[in-house]
Amino acid sequence: MDRELPAEVKRKRRLKFVIRIAAIVILLTGGVWALREVISPTLDAKKIKTYVAEIGLVEATLSASGVVVPEYEQVITSPVNSTIEKVYRRSGDSVKTGETILEINKDLSQMALKQLTDELGMLQNNKEQLRLELERKLIDLQASFEISRLQAQFIQTQYDRVKHLHDIGAETEENLQRADLNVKIALQEVQQWEKQIDNQKAFLEAELKGLNLQISIQKNKIDEVQRELNLSDVKSSRDGVLTWVNENIGSSVNRGDILARVADLGSFRVDANISDIHADKILVGGPAKIRIGEKYLTGRIGSVSPAVQNGVITFLVELDNRADKILRPNIRGDVYVITSSKNNVIRVKNGPFYTGRMDQEVFVVKGDIAVRRDVKIGVSNFDYVEIEGDISPGDEVIISSMEKYRHMDEVEIKNNERK
Repeated sequence: MDRELPAEVKRKRRLKFVIRIAAIVILLTGGVWALREVISPTLDAKKIKTYVAEIGLVEATLSASGVVVPEYEQVITSPVNSTIEKVYRRSGDSVKTGETILEINKDLSQMALKQLTDELGMLQNNKEQLRLELERKLIDLQASFEISRLQAQFIQTQYDRVKHLHDIGAETEENLQRADLNVKIALQEVQQWEKQIDNQKAFLEAELKGLNLQISIQKNKIDEVQRELNLSDVKSSRDGVLTWVNENIGSSVNRGDILARVADLGSFRVDANISDIHADKILVGGPAKIRIGEKYLTGRIGSVSPAVQNGVITFLVELDNRADKILRPNIRGDVYVITSSKNNVIRVKNGPFYTGRMDQEVFVVKGDIAVRRDVKIGVSNFDYVEIEGDISPGDEVIISSMEKYRHMDEVEIKNNERK
């Protein structure tokens, strides 16, 4: 005989049955909902962004990267090979003109200065000895010249006497000729002594000129070493702020190594880089905008580097407000070079909806429906996109990505609180 099942068992079976039925209903409901979504997708109003089309200005721009740098910066380099001995100021400190920033070791420069000074003394002593020696020789030559000149005068007197006697028949022709020859020899000797004196003077001038040149070169060397010694006390040549200092006391530095940078933080510029494919559009004097954070600054291209490195050209932007409070050394920003502009056009905010195509679809909110419109895209930049075609000022355009709905004419909008 069959026994009746206990009540507890019956209750558990009924519970299992109900659970199964509920699961089937949930699955069927979910499937129907999913199928409905596939067949008729919808938009969640809370997940899309819109912008009301308006009349305004749109500027076509090229994007570049830029970094803010002080417009005036003093780069202080080491004048000699040395080591850093003392540091008086740190990065970020304000300095005045002539204020010492750091000091490098002077021992080698001081030794070089002493050696050069000793060599200069020797050259000056050699010059004085040479001058005295040459002057002595010149005095001897001058004395010999005077003796020769007096002898020539005496011989000339003898010739005159012999000629007079010859004229009255008291002297022979031979003696007259001999007297004439003695005069010529004496005069030749006088001329020879004159030439030796002139040569000696020229030699003296040449020797002194050579020594003076050596002395001048030596003085220039001394001045250069003295200048290096003075520069060993590294000082600022202008009021400013230290943006960098080599603070490694005891470290070696070579001639030309940077020791410190002093910037005038009252004036800045932007150094920018862009692909060389846009080189023909980067022109001196062209307008540009710089975005730092959420702030825009205006300016113009001040110069363009003629060199291209790794497919990149560098240009400088001179800011209209070079002392804006947002400007800081080495802060990066986006640079937009303005190539053209159109005013009084219909525009919306740039966003993911813009695919870069000239002909594309946009969706306009009409109550609970997003309606597709086929439009043309005109000028665009980072902020705005010009829209031409079936769009009017005041239309609410979806600027979120609508790529997966582009095949649809309309899309339902859920949770729309804009009604």
